[in-house]
Amino acid sequence: MTPHVQQLADRFPDIPAAVLLKVDLLRLGMRVDSPVGSRHYHHHDEQGQRTLPDPRAHIQGSIRLPEGPQVFVAHNPNSPYVLRGGPEGLSLAVNVNGSLEPVCAVEPGPALNWTSARTSRGTPMATVFSPSLGGACGPIAAFLLRHCEFAVTGEECRFCSWVRMGKSIEMRPDVDDMRETLRAIRGEQGSVGYLAFSGGSLYNRTREADAFLAYMDAVRGTGEALPPTVAAIQALDEGDSQRLRAAGFDYVCYSMEVWDDAVWEEVLPGKARSLGRAGWMARLEAAVDVFGPGRVLCNFVAGVETAVPGVYETAAAAADATLAGMRWCYDRGIYPKYAVWIVSGGARFADREPAPLDYYARLITGRQRLFEEFHLPVPHTDCAGCLTQSLEADLALLAPARFARGAAAYPWQTAHGHA
Repeated sequence: MTPHVQQLADRFPDIPAAVLLKVDLLRLGMRVDSPVGSRHYHHHDEQGQRTLPDPRAHIQGSIRLPEGPQVFVAHNPNSPYVLRGGPEGLSLAVNVNGSLEPVCAVEPGPALNWTSARTSRGTPMATVFSPSLGGACGPIAAFLLRHCEFAVTGEECRFCSWVRMGKSIEMRPDVDDMRETLRAIRGEQGSVGYLAFSGGSLYNRTREADAFLAYMDAVRGTGEALPPTVAAIQALDEGDSQRLRAAGFDYVCYSMEVWDDAVWEEVLPGKARSLGRAGWMARLEAAVDVFGPGRVLCNFVAGVETAVPGVYETAAAAADATLAGMRWCYDRGIYPKYAVWIVSGGARFADREPAPLDYYARLITGRQRLFEEFHLPVPHTDCAGCLTQSLEADLALLAPARFARGAAAYPWQTAHGHA
């Protein structure tokens, strides 16, 4: 163990060192000097990822740490961490007092040929589907609304830097393109962890749902076998939730992003005007009646609430607030998820400090205790290879005696075949 990693382990001796390193890499990002995985943009940070030190460097994808955690790669030119290549492969280093200290060797995430291929119609396959968050199990996403009306009015979520376009761009699905691309993906990857449908937000949430339905109809029209599917969309009225369920979506994800009323409008002004926190919560509960317990997901951008001044006196108080939101979800049959907040270069909160490690030490251990208390099934969209921005799988695998209680029955390592 290098001095830097040992220092992390000494601060939080009850948490595996590899998990602490993963958290630190997510919250601080990396300077990327070598190609990593498949080149694609994280849809929350297109603006912040356009300047590369090396035009050949793939600023997205993932890396695998020596003990197994798969880490999403977020480019941050000011990070103390550097991902670099050499004759023996990729390695991590960290800037300590002006000099680079080796951290560890790492393995690159999947480099996928299909992302640079075209269909017989000449359509780039990477515009039909995109690798999702660098997952090693090959999850894919369809970004079907490449526009966010919230951004036009300056009301976008403050952790997000969706490209500010002048007009709505809705992708038109083509069944033949989808069929060819899915076959190419399966032929190369062997498996697909999950298929997520996502995009920007519209103030007319029924119209937003219409786009998701059109895409699902098209992808089902391919006749190809589909992995678990999830619609990551605004919280819909019950009638629109029923339409998504009837169309064949396995899961919906109505993400609250932050919990406390005190930070909702500050972090999510568009969502606050579109529906509001109370309306969001009511529709989450109603969706459970449509999809069933454990089939409605709610994600939290863990740590972004610390960027709002004057709300929390301590990092522990902020983490406890998010844990309270997770408990509220569990009590109602809603499965709570989280992603470590990555400070995105083009976002409104780009100048805010990342949440401290103390925040995540409290959050991730508290979240694991919820596994023990509640027995809602882990969604089939999750595995150790695809959870590149959260730590629950890593904790359960690296320290099962302490952290797998309540979640031990879930096959974190093999759920998607290539995890």
